[in-house]
Amino acid sequence: MEDRGQNVDLSPEIIYEILSRLPVKPLYRFKCVSKPWRSLISHPDFVANYSKAIENKDVFFRRRRLLFSLYGQRKRLYSLNLDQFLNENHNVDVDCLVATPTELDFVYNHIPTGRLGWIPFVQCSCYGLFLSLEASKGCYSVSLINPVTKESKTLEKAPIERSEPVKRYPWHLYGLGFDYSTNEYKVIHVRDYHHGTGLGFCVYTLQTDSWRQIDPLFPYNLLPFDGILLNGGVHWLVTKVADKSLVIMSFLLAEEEVREIALPPNVTTSSIQLVAFGNWLCITPQSRKDDEVTFNEFWIMKEYGVRESWTKMQVAIPFHQLSHSGFWTETYDLMVFDDSLVMYNFDDGTFWNLSIGKSSDDHFGTVGIYLESLPSLNRSRTTRPKEDESTQ
Repeated sequence: MEDRGQNVDLSPEIIYEILSRLPVKPLYRFKCVSKPWRSLISHPDFVANYSKAIENKDVFFRRRRLLFSLYGQRKRLYSLNLDQFLNENHNVDVDCLVATPTELDFVYNHIPTGRLGWIPFVQCSCYGLFLSLEASKGCYSVSLINPVTKESKTLEKAPIERSEPVKRYPWHLYGLGFDYSTNEYKVIHVRDYHHGTGLGFCVYTLQTDSWRQIDPLFPYNLLPFDGILLNGGVHWLVTKVADKSLVIMSFLLAEEEVREIALPPNVTTSSIQLVAFGNWLCITPQSRKDDEVTFNEFWIMKEYGVRESWTKMQVAIPFHQLSHSGFWTETYDLMVFDDSLVMYNFDDGTFWNLSIGKSSDDHFGTVGIYLESLPSLNRSRTTRPKEDESTQ
């Protein structure tokens, strides 16, 4: 008979692989098993590899969460495990499905200027963290938040060290990404300077808790859209200083350089939204029909950086505003049509509404996804484990 009380010795490599695939919450509990386990789970290399594990589709879908804000009588922020919800209800009539999200109410208390009227404006998310911006009466506060560990960190304001004057009311745009070359989370701050002289960049790294200014100024002017993280860079729509033409500007996280991506040759309108469509860059140009402004088509870049790969897509639902949420399955993409969430099949045009039980007075703010992950916001870089520390 097998001795169930017998210990099984596992190699450090096997323990590492097992731990790297566990959900965040039990992994945090396992920090209490021993000091070596705590050191391992907290180490930046493990945190980086834990994030990289999402390259496995099964791991990606287990950690993915829908994140959205609702504006009504109250301003609220929610999380939803939509993958689990869809898996548990795949045989249920979709017209009867009502998802119940979790309110991230702890966020309201973590923001230094948080108050009843605070709007949780989510700028962008990356590997378990999201960037939140509060703006009020010309002042703004930027915070990093981990919705799993319920940690937050309000960032110091980015420095202004240039001799060029800043606009009186400049745009302050942000992006968030992970640099695999250094295993660092980076926040990118973009500021426009007076008389259209260009854009100034500052980079904040979580591990050093400090900002660095990037030289020189870059010859673009900002448009007020969020930064889109894709393919190792953060992307914004901008106009070129030289000729005012519209292009996509990419700030490469590893190189900390700016590159330019051209729009489709026949897209000329300046009213364009930039989003991520799965793993593709996507734009939605504005159009008019019967004196109504609509966004009724997509252009997706199927081969990153190749202008000729822009491909046009259309939807069969009448709408005034349209955006992609960043959530998709093998057959459906979660779209934001006007003020509804719609699971849309681009192959055959079929769709169904995703009900989350919101009231008629509620309106969607930001809709996106985040991935549950490990980074701690309340410490600097963790020291490497000692050579003689076993992971058993």
